[in-house]
Amino acid sequence: MAYLCRDCGNRSTKQFPQGKCPACDSFNILSTHKSTQQAIREREPKTLFEILVLTILWGLLAYGVWERYVKEETPNPTPTSLPTQAQQFLPPSSRDNL
Repeated sequence: MAYLCRDCGNRSTKQFPQGKCPACDSFNILSTHKSTQQAIREREPKTLFEILVLTILWGLLAYGVWERYVKEETPNPTPTSLPTQAQQFLPPSSRDNL
């Protein structure tokens, strides 16, 4: 909300035409935006905690991107020896019957 008429309460996000309220033709307009210089002067510096949290979050984001898109997958090792007898696949109780 950028502009507010102090007389009738009309609100608008755009500047009123000719600097007056279109509802009541009053010039008693309040602008809710601060000037850039005033906003720069009022801005507080970041605390150490905020910087630490930002660093951790950016690090987690970078790690997630690296893990998903950059890191190459290592192939699964192929087994070098395969079982040769059918007994190795059977449970121990059925091995006794053979």
